[in-house]
Order: sequence, then structure tokens, then C-alpha cells
Amino acid sequence: MIRFLTAAVGLSVVLMGCQSNEMDPAEQRAKMLAMKPAIDSVPNSALGPQELLAGECGLFLWSQTDVSKFIFYSKALSGNALFAQDNVPIALTQTGAGGDIFGQFNTQMTYLSDDGREVSLTLDAGDLLDGGQRIESGLINIRDREGWDTKLPVLGVRACQQE
Repeated sequence: MIRFLTAAVGLSVVLMGCQSNEMDPAEQRAKMLAMKPAIDSVPNSALGPQELLAGECGLFLWSQTDVSKFIFYSKALSGNALFAQDNVPIALTQTGAGGDIFGQFNTQMTYLSDDGREVSLTLDAGDLLDGGQRIESGLINIRDREGWDTKLPVLGVRACQQE
């Protein structure tokens, strides 16, 4: 009897191991629909080139998940920034700054868009470069009017145009 129970348990374990791990199509669709808002908030476009005049400095940030996407730009001491999201550049107005100072920027900055989105930026300054500084890592947090947060990891540089 014990051999029979052991064999039955062993067979059921083997059969369970052979079951397919594929998800039911309806369940898979429900998961994709649940992820859609998060996927839609990732920038699918990028900002165009930005120009600095002699003596000006700027903050240039790229998406860490797709470094070909230049998604954030701010000219030093301007109080404004551009952020690429939903195929259009969004104009931002700086509302606060804190943390450490590096160059003409802070490691923590907050912005507000015309449509009421709050954008906060936290940066980890890295190695000094000729005419600037590397941003080893950073995080852009976008809070929409409904209170939903989207977090985007970034990297970049703070660079100045030589006079």
C-alpha cells in the first residue's frame, strides 16, 4: 500500500511538472491591458538637438532604458525645461530646487507642466568632464493630475559651451 501511494504521489508530481506554463489568452490580454498605462507613459519620442551659446550650460538627460532617447533638457538658470513624453515636448517651469549644487544645477529639482503634471528630478552627479560633469544616474518622477506616479531612470551630462 505504501509503495502504491508513493508511486501515485510521484506520478502526480511528474504530471504536474509536464503541465504547460502558458497563460490563458484571456488572462494574457488582461495582463497586457493592465500594463498598458505604464507602457504608454515611457517616452516613445525624443527631444531634438539643443544649442548652447558661448558661456551657457545645460542639463541633458537620456532614458536609461533606451539611451538613444534624449528626453530632458534644461538651460542653467533659466527656470525652464523640456521633457519628451507622448510624442511632444512638454514645457516645464521650475518650482523648486534642493539637495547638493553641482555646476549651475541642483541634485533635486521640481517642475510643473502647463497641464498640471508635477515632475521631480533626482540626480547623482558623477565624474567631472572637460566643460561639464557626468550624471551617473537619476530618476524623473512624473505625477499626473490623478496622483499616479511614473518613474523613469535617466543618465546624462551637465555641459557648458566654452567661451
